[in-house]
Amino acid sequence: MSLEFYKQIFEDCLNDDGLVVMGSGLGIHNIILGFLKFYSDTDDLVLFLDCQSNESLQNSYLFYHERLLNFGIKHSNLPTMVNVDTVSSSTKTNMYSKGGVYFGASSIFVLDYLTKRMPCNLVSGIIIQNAHRITDTSIEYLLIKLFRQNNRNGFIKAFTTEPSFLVDEIGKLQRTMKYLHLKKLFLWPRFHQHISLILDKHPPDLVELSIGMTNSMKRIEESLHLNTQRCISSLIAINKLPRLNGGGNDTDSFDQILKQQLKPMWSKLNLHSKQLVSSIKLLNQLKNNLLVYDCVTFYSLLLYIQASSDSLKDGLHTTSNYVDEVQPWLESKEAQNLFSAAQERVYRFKKLNSLKSPPKKLKTINNDGNSSSSSSNSSGSLEKILTLEDNPKWNVLYQILQEIEEDKEKQGTILIFVKDEATVNQLSTYLDYGGYNFLLGKYEKFCSNQQYLDELRKKKEENNNNKNNNSSNSNSNNSGVKSLSSNDSGGYSKYRRAKNFKDNRKQQIIETSKKKKGKGNTNDQNLFNMGIQLVDGHNKLNIPNPKFINQDGDNGDSNNNLNINDASTIVSMNEEINGLNEFYELLSPPYIVIHPISKSLTILDEIRPTFIIVYDPDISITRQIEVYKAENPGTPVRLYFMTYSDSSEEYQYISKLQREKSSFEKLIREKTNLIIDTEQEGKIQLVDNSKLELLDDKKSNYLQRNSRLGGLMKNFDSSNNSQQQQQQQQKKTIIIDSHEFKSSLPVVLHNNGYEIIPLRLEVGDFVLSPIHCIERKSISDLIGSFNSGRLFTQIEAMNRIYKNPILLIEFDPNQPFYLVAPEELQKDYLSLFSLPSKLVFLTKTFPRLRVIWSRSYYCTTKIYDQIKDGYPEPDPSMVNVIPEVSEDQNYNFNAQDVLRTMPGVNDKNINLIMDNVEDLFHLSKLSLSELSTIMNDSINNNNNATLLFNFFNNQLN
Repeated sequence: MSLEFYKQIFEDCLNDDGLVVMGSGLGIHNIILGFLKFYSDTDDLVLFLDCQSNESLQNSYLFYHERLLNFGIKHSNLPTMVNVDTVSSSTKTNMYSKGGVYFGASSIFVLDYLTKRMPCNLVSGIIIQNAHRITDTSIEYLLIKLFRQNNRNGFIKAFTTEPSFLVDEIGKLQRTMKYLHLKKLFLWPRFHQHISLILDKHPPDLVELSIGMTNSMKRIEESLHLNTQRCISSLIAINKLPRLNGGGNDTDSFDQILKQQLKPMWSKLNLHSKQLVSSIKLLNQLKNNLLVYDCVTFYSLLLYIQASSDSLKDGLHTTSNYVDEVQPWLESKEAQNLFSAAQERVYRFKKLNSLKSPPKKLKTINNDGNSSSSSSNSSGSLEKILTLEDNPKWNVLYQILQEIEEDKEKQGTILIFVKDEATVNQLSTYLDYGGYNFLLGKYEKFCSNQQYLDELRKKKEENNNNKNNNSSNSNSNNSGVKSLSSNDSGGYSKYRRAKNFKDNRKQQIIETSKKKKGKGNTNDQNLFNMGIQLVDGHNKLNIPNPKFINQDGDNGDSNNNLNINDASTIVSMNEEINGLNEFYELLSPPYIVIHPISKSLTILDEIRPTFIIVYDPDISITRQIEVYKAENPGTPVRLYFMTYSDSSEEYQYISKLQREKSSFEKLIREKTNLIIDTEQEGKIQLVDNSKLELLDDKKSNYLQRNSRLGGLMKNFDSSNNSQQQQQQQQKKTIIIDSHEFKSSLPVVLHNNGYEIIPLRLEVGDFVLSPIHCIERKSISDLIGSFNSGRLFTQIEAMNRIYKNPILLIEFDPNQPFYLVAPEELQKDYLSLFSLPSKLVFLTKTFPRLRVIWSRSYYCTTKIYDQIKDGYPEPDPSMVNVIPEVSEDQNYNFNAQDVLRTMPGVNDKNINLIMDNVEDLFHLSKLSLSELSTIMNDSINNNNNATLLFNFFNNQLN
């Protein structure tokens, strides 16, 4: 911690527990790293939680593990990742008793605490990352609650860099502090006095570059904006919504506003409204793609959207999502302008002049979709000219690298920050081959893909029109068609697949330097010799013979003395060194490193660049550069900041800055008026009530203080008081499968006074009583269980063991409350493969099964209360033992299920019948006296035997 405000934040959090809210990019990971280093050198047991996701937790573990290792922490003291698959239950108790810092999911720690594997009194504290995401239904809240109930001395330190999440709802900050069991709030924005003084003292050499978009790009952005406004107006008019404040350039915030507005009424929206919502999201995404994609890729994307929408309308594709793929805005006039402007960026048509010489032949796409190598179309009156418009940022990047190369005084590593891995690959290819060659390769792939799709479309039309001549037509149309290979990443196939990148941060850094070849004086050659090149071993050279030189310059032969003043000797040494460098493909400086912003926490300290180019503007990366320059005031750093002027990119960057500033200002005002319970932190011991009774009559054991009587004591009936005490002592108990702790239902049950007992259940998910067992399914899980057949096996096992098996269908509160879409219910019939039909078949197969559905976790808790009413609590020792002591395992379970459906057959006589009767035919031929003897029904006046006999022998009218 080289900066003073880091030390101050660390000291404040070390002395008092609290929630630290820090600006994005200011280095909150350094504060967390300081605490991890502090507690790694001790024997304290510290838990590290991440409220965002397991992926974020794993990335944090890898990052902090590597940083602590660089600090010199011993391997035995490094943090440990607790995983269900890697750490067995038998070793966890010994592991926790040794102390240390443990990363893990909150559900694992909750299970370890409830099963007594983790001694809660030995836990020194909890460190929470991304604390803004904690809610009253999150498993982190349950862990903190259990920790504070049994450990009042441990610390809780929470950190977040998202102040906007704490002010987006009324009272959100107070609720978050309550869930975290914290009383103090530490706010550290960028405009904090201590931070501003330090960062502004040594600013980097900033060069702001405002880049204008081309005319075609402006036309495209205007068309996208008009289409978005048209869709919003139609959506408001159809559904009578209030006016939506959005739809401009701030696409992220507008999508959230739109989602919140339509959330209560989503199930009532018609198909056209849902298509409009999908179109709005797509148009906002296209605004961002316009500034990132190259011209060919963007035009290919538009054509793919149009082809998908047209094919769904024509009924050619029936497996795609109709709502998301069909776009109503494609038929508007603005859409035509959009496609026209996007096409002009790739190619344009020009009338031929007969007086001029014929132009150079180019690979073109004619109006009928066929590819040719002609300078004109079939009519001979138009010429297709490739424009292949460069991305404006490419030219500026070219000029920046040219300027850096010409600056002989400052030479060093060049670091380029980009948005994501796709932009990394784009810039690397551009700097390798140049803009025109890069786009020309994209265009060739686009032509082949367009031709391939047109041929497929023709085949489908011919198959629909003339099925008899299918073979002849397909053979004629396949001539000259270039099909797409599996490795082709251009055109439409590019958008059908999701790119999977490796998570290794080291592998995501592309070394972007290349040995300069030749001594040409052209700037183009020098620039692209600096281009992006991955180190490979394709070109093998002869290894030069190395010379071993001792310190005296004598290598063992008096005739081979090395004279460092001899020019020929120096030249020969340089040639040999260059030969070694070429053989091992070692890259000479200056280096160019292109790196994604999402994995940029340590890249500045690792490569220590002299020139930094921010290709895609981002708040966090600019502040990381400021912090890096403040930590290294003597290191020269020149920063080039690139952004499109008057674009959605610039608007989003400014709006994020303003949103963060206004959020911190709201937090500062709310902090002054924040009402915190004195017992909220959980460290204060409760007042001993026995001391308050000193002024009361000690002989009266049934006196209670009543506030309505001015605090006087009031007598109550002793019998009523004892009944209330018994009810308080009888706590509701529920047995939960350990896999269910990944959901929020155990948290809600614990908040409603349930005693949770986690077990690895063989049958069911929740055991409410000795006769009630529940299999809980969400909608997605229910559909998957039906398709795999797993649900039938689970219900069959519950039906054998428990008297009242229950299937609970729990809906997501954020999703519509229906099993099937309303459009499907409007049909004349339901398919046999629909979800309601499968539920009907399931209930007919298992008559004792009860199906219950719940709207949310809170509704599920009320349902459990009603089911448990009047029944004894479940015994954990008997839950998994019940299947083993069953006396029916010697018989077929399917035959037992059939026999139990007959009148007069119950649990007392079913085993007697199966022991003395061969099959159902034999049972149907027995007389009443024989049935009474077999069923031992004399004590019951032959009632059961009579029912069974009449079932087989009475004739139906």
